[in-house]
Amino acid sequence: MMQCIEDVWFLRRDLVSGGYDAALAYLKRFIPLEIHEIPSGTRCWTWTIPEKWSVDEAYIEEAESGRRMLDAKDHPLHVISYSLPVDAEVTREELLRHIITNPARPHAIPFGYKYYDRDWGFCMQHDRLGEFTKDKYRVVIRSSFEKGTLKVGCCTIPGEAKETVALIAHLCHPAMVNDDLCGVAVAAKLAQELAHQKNRYTYQVFFLPETIGSIAYLSTHKNAIRHMACGIFLEMLGNDNIHALQLSRQGNTRWDRIARYVLRRSGKEFREGPFRMVVGNDEMVWNGPGVDIPTISVSRFPYPEYHTSDDTPSIISLERLQESKELIATMLRVLDRDYIPKRTFTGPVFLSGYGLWIKLEENRELNRKMEQVMLRLEGDRSVFDIADELDLEFEYLLRYLDAYHSNGLITKMPMKNRA
Repeated sequence: MMQCIEDVWFLRRDLVSGGYDAALAYLKRFIPLEIHEIPSGTRCWTWTIPEKWSVDEAYIEEAESGRRMLDAKDHPLHVISYSLPVDAEVTREELLRHIITNPARPHAIPFGYKYYDRDWGFCMQHDRLGEFTKDKYRVVIRSSFEKGTLKVGCCTIPGEAKETVALIAHLCHPAMVNDDLCGVAVAAKLAQELAHQKNRYTYQVFFLPETIGSIAYLSTHKNAIRHMACGIFLEMLGNDNIHALQLSRQGNTRWDRIARYVLRRSGKEFREGPFRMVVGNDEMVWNGPGVDIPTISVSRFPYPEYHTSDDTPSIISLERLQESKELIATMLRVLDRDYIPKRTFTGPVFLSGYGLWIKLEENRELNRKMEQVMLRLEGDRSVFDIADELDLEFEYLLRYLDAYHSNGLITKMPMKNRA
C-alpha cells in the first residue's frame, strides 16, 4: 500500500490526463483491471465527459525584469487543474483575481480546479502574496484540450452469486495522498485479498476520477445496476483522525448496521453521520436519484491538510492504512457470510448432548447468552442480526450456529439480494 502511494502520488492525475492514465496503468501491474473508456464529449445522463487536459508549463514573471515569481515545475498544484491556456501581460489587480490561496493554511498551496468553468489561474501560498508588488506581470500557461477517453478501472472478483458489492475510490487529485490515494491503496489491497478467498457476493473494485467517473461508468452500464447489492466509498484512510462512517441514503439497511457494528466492536472511537453530512463524494452517484444502491462511506475526514500541498506521504502511516483495511475487510466478511438460521428443533435444545454448551472460560459473552441465541432462530433474523442484537462477536456466533447446522438443528436460509 505504501509503495503504491510513494510511486504515483506526485503524478499530474487530473480527470482525463496522461498522469491519471499512468496511475491506472501502475495499478494494473498488481491487480487485474478491465479498463472502461468513455470518449470526451459523450453525454452521460445530464453530464458530458470532459476533454483530455495537459499542461507543458505554467509560470508568472515580473513583466519588466523577467524575474520568475511562480512556476508549476516546482509543484503541480501551482496551476489550476483544467486551466485555459494564456500568454499575456496583466496588471497586478487582474493577476490577483486569478490566484487562489488558503488563508487558513497560509504556508500551503491549495488545490484549485475549473473542470467545467473555463478560466485560467494559479494557486499559491497565501503568505507569498506580499511578494507581488509590481504593477505588471506576464502570465503563461501552455495547456491544451484534446479529445481523449475517461478511464475507469474495474477489478471483478466473481462470487457464487451475481449480486455485486462495489468498492469505490477515486484516483484523481494531483500531488495529494490521503485524498484519495489512501482509499485507492486500501481498495487495491482488498481486491488482492478478496481474489484469494471464496465469496458469496461478486465484488467489483472501481478506480475512477471523482464523480464524473462514477457517472460515466453507471450511465454506460445500466444493466449492472440491478445486480448491485450495496457499495462502499473508501477515502482518506491513512491519517491519524478517527474513522467516520457516513450512512447510506436509506440510512438503516443491513449494510449500514454491519458497518456500525464492526466499528463499535473494534473498541476504537469513531463518529457517524447521515448521508452527505460527513463528506460528499461519489456516493451521491451510486446512491443518487434513479440508481439508489445503498452506499456508505468510510473515511478519516476531516483533516487539516485537506486539498493542499501538505497532503503528502508524511501525514499518513502504514499502521492507519492497515487498521482501515482490516475494518473494511471485517465488514465485507460479515456481509458475505451472513445467513438466516431457522430452527428444526422443538423445545429447548439439550446443548451438552450436542456439544453446544459453551463454558464460561471459553467465551464469557456467549456463555451468558446461549439461551437468548436459541430463542432467536425462528427464521426472522440473520446471524448478524442476532450478533448485533445481543452484542456478540459475529465470527464466533457464526461458528457456533454452524455447529447447530452440522447437528441438523437449523437450516440455512439465504439473504435477500440487496443489503
